[in-house]
Amino acid sequence: VCSPDVATTVPSMNTTPASNRVVLEAGGPLVAPRHAVGTRSAVVVDPARDDRVLALEVWYPAQACDAPLAVYDILPGVGFTASARVDAPPLDAPAPLLVWSHGRTGTRSAYVMLCEGLAARGYVVVAPDHPGDTLTDWMLGVAADDPTNNDNRVGDAQHLLDVLLADAPAFLDGIELDADRVALAGHSYGGWTALAVAGLAEPDPRVRAVAGLQSLTSTLGRDVLERISVPTLLLVGQCDTTTPPATNADRAAHLLRGTEFVRVDLDAAGHQACSDVGLYLELAPQVADLPDVVVEYVQSMADGVTGTAGDPWRPTVALHVQVLGAWLDHALGRDPDAARTELQAVAATPGIRVSGL
Repeated sequence: VCSPDVATTVPSMNTTPASNRVVLEAGGPLVAPRHAVGTRSAVVVDPARDDRVLALEVWYPAQACDAPLAVYDILPGVGFTASARVDAPPLDAPAPLLVWSHGRTGTRSAYVMLCEGLAARGYVVVAPDHPGDTLTDWMLGVAADDPTNNDNRVGDAQHLLDVLLADAPAFLDGIELDADRVALAGHSYGGWTALAVAGLAEPDPRVRAVAGLQSLTSTLGRDVLERISVPTLLLVGQCDTTTPPATNADRAAHLLRGTEFVRVDLDAAGHQACSDVGLYLELAPQVADLPDVVVEYVQSMADGVTGTAGDPWRPTVALHVQVLGAWLDHALGRDPDAARTELQAVAATPGIRVSGL
C-alpha cells in the first residue's frame, strides 16, 4: 500500500469571487518557454461507469495574448497565478498529447508549474481528478479502497483518451491534437496509473510512451511490467521515502528490460520533487491568519522536495520539466536528436545519473 501523497490543493480553479480572494504570484516560468500557455477547465462524464465525473485542467501551447492569468486555488479564498492565461487562442498546429495523473491525495492542479512548463514546450497536457483518491476524498473519509482505486484510475485514463481522441469535445475547441504522439505520465500513484495502462493484457495502441515520476511500482504485477512495450521513463528521487527507489524503481527497472527504458536518478529529490509543494511552502508565509493545522501540514512537507527543508524548490521542479519534456520529445519523435543532446547535457550534471539513452 502506498503512503498517501501530500501534494495538496483544493480540487477547483477560479471558484472564489475575485473580490474575496487573496491572489499570490508564483513567478515566471521555471524553464525558458518555447510558447505562451493557455488553460481551460472542463468536466467529462463516463456513462459506462455510473456517470463517473472527471474534472479536468487543460494546458496547451497558445498564441501570446493579454487574456487574464489563470488563478489556481490552494485553499478557499487563496490562490496564485503563474504563466497560463485563461482560454488563450491555441497555436494553429497539431500538438502532442500528455495525459497527466496525480498521486494519492493529490489533485489535477497540484502540479501547475510542471504542467505549464510542459505546455510551454509544445504539449497539450490534460490532468483529471481521480474521484475517490483526491485530497477532499481523504479528508472526508470517503477514499476508495486500493483495488477500486486501481480500477478507477485505469478506467479514467482510458475514458479520457476516448473523449480526447475520438469525441472531439467542445472544450478542445481550436486545440488540435497529434493523435500519433500520445503519452501518459504521472506522479507516484499517477505513475502507477500510466504504467498499468501500458501494461494491460490488451495494450492501448494510442499510447506511444509512458512515464512515472517518483512512481509507485511495487504493487504492479510482474506480468504488467513485462508487458509494457512502449518507451518508458522512470524519474527517481534518491531522497524519496514514500516510494523508495529500492522497492520501486529498482524492481521496475529489472522488469522493464524488454522495452526502450530510460531511468533518471536525482540525488537531491524527494517524493514531492515534481509537485507544487515547494511553491506552497514559499507562499504560505504571505497569507495572514492561516489556521494552525494548515501551517503545520505545509511545514510537514518541507523536506519532500529536495530531501532537505529550506532548499530552493525551483531548480528541482525545473529539472523535472526539462527531463520529462526532453524525454517525451525523444520518445515521440519530436526532434529526437536535439532531445538526446538535451538529455546528455542533463546526464553530465553532478548528482544526476541517466541510464538507457
